[in-house]
Amino acid sequence: MIAIIVIAFLALIGAALTFFLKQRRLSDATGNQVLEPPHFEGLFDRPDAASIVEKPTCGDRNQGLLELAKAGDLNSLSAAHATHDAKLYADVLNALFEWASDRQENLAALVSHISKSNELRASGQLAQRLIEICKTAPDRRSTTAMIHIAALSDDAETYEQAIETALEVWRSGRLPGLNPDELVELFISQYWVIAPEARRGGVGFALKRRLLGIRRELATATPVR
Repeated sequence: MIAIIVIAFLALIGAALTFFLKQRRLSDATGNQVLEPPHFEGLFDRPDAASIVEKPTCGDRNQGLLELAKAGDLNSLSAAHATHDAKLYADVLNALFEWASDRQENLAALVSHISKSNELRASGQLAQRLIEICKTAPDRRSTTAMIHIAALSDDAETYEQAIETALEVWRSGRLPGLNPDELVELFISQYWVIAPEARRGGVGFALKRRLLGIRRELATATPVR
């Protein structure tokens, strides 16, 4: 009887010990487990979040500059120049020319904006418009602007047309504000404003010879009165 009680007591102690060790192993395993951070899906925590805010494309920028030019924003020309995109610059300049064609004040503003810059260039279309103005209403200011813009158009033929127009007006006595020496100085100084590549070749060489001839002609000529 005593033996049975002892055996039962030992069995009870063994079961209790086994249960204790099992619980301890589970506790250790849980304590050593690496916990994963919770996953938060915020406003931009989605694979397609980048598509919500799209960066402006080159086409959007170009179209924006053209719209500004059509509205008469002269700064759009400087912005177009900064892109180093020759086609965009030409398009913006053409849009500004269309805007300026409606009013003389707008044309004067465009010419002044280009003339005051050390980087902006003109176009043959703009130069032709000033040539027409000089033929009909010549004065010192319009003639000087015509010659300068023609030089900035970087076209030797356009520049020669501008200086021939100035000579024709001067010979007719309709340009008393400029004497022969001032005309020669104006023509020669603005010749060097033309882009170097436009001064090369046959057309550029012919222009240079024409300027030398004008210098000799104006050395002794007097305007017709």
